[in-house]
Amino acid sequence: MSTVAVPTIICSECQRENEAERVYCHDCGARLDRSAVITKKEPPVDVHKRVRKMFDPQRARLRAWFFQTSKMILAAGGVGLLVAMVLPADLPPPSKTEMLASQVRLDMESALQKHQPPQLEFSEGQMNAYLASALKTKKKALDKPFLDFKRAVVEFKDGKFIITTERSVSGYYSLYTTTAYAVAIANGKLVTTNKGGAIGRLQLHPALMQYLNILFSDVRSAVDQDAKLVARCGAVQFHDKRATFSIAAP
Repeated sequence: MSTVAVPTIICSECQRENEAERVYCHDCGARLDRSAVITKKEPPVDVHKRVRKMFDPQRARLRAWFFQTSKMILAAGGVGLLVAMVLPADLPPPSKTEMLASQVRLDMESALQKHQPPQLEFSEGQMNAYLASALKTKKKALDKPFLDFKRAVVEFKDGKFIITTERSVSGYYSLYTTTAYAVAIANGKLVTTNKGGAIGRLQLHPALMQYLNILFSDVRSAVDQDAKLVARCGAVQFHDKRATFSIAAP
C-alpha cells in the first residue's frame, strides 16, 4: 500500500502526538513547538480518517461547548469570591457607651501591683467599649490612603480571641477584615497562634492569614501598652463573650 509523508508535532509537555495543523496540544493544552514537526509515513486511509475527525462539526461543537462552560464556571466562581469579600461581617452595632481606656489600665495595674483580686473579668461588650475609647484618639494613625479607619470589634469564644476591623473606602463603602487567635502567656510574653480569618465573609485558612496579619499591625501597635499589661498576668482565658485574666502570685 502506498503511503504519504504526514507531518506531526510531539508535545514537549505530555509527549502526545498532534496533527501538524494544531497550535495547542490535544491532551494538555500546552502550546506546541512548531519547530518540532516530524515526518512519518501514514496510509491514505488513515489520512482520510484523521482529516474527517478534525473537521467533524459535532466534535467541534462539543469542544466549543466545553470551553464556553468552563469559562462560565470560572467566571461565576470569581464573582462569588468577590461578593463574599465585600459582604459585611456579622458584627454587633457600634457601642453607644465608651469605657475609658484609662480605667481598664488602672484596674489592670492595680491588680498587678497588689496581686488582688486574683482574677479580672471583662465582658465582650466592655472590651468593645474600651476599644472605642482607646482607638478614638489614634484614628489619624490608623487611617490608610483611600481607607478610613472606622472601628475595631472583638469577639470572645472558647479558646479564641477574634478581632475585626472596619475601614471605609474613601468614606463610602466599608470593608471588613477578621483574624482569630489562640492566646497564651509564656515568660512574660503573649504567644499567639493564628486560627484563621476572613475578608468580608470569605473565610481564609490560618496558613494564609499568617501573611495577612500586616492588616492588623497598626491596631496592635495602638493597644501595645495594654498588651504589655496583659503579658504580666499569670494567664488569660477566653470564654463565650468574656475574658478572664489571672493575676500571678507575688
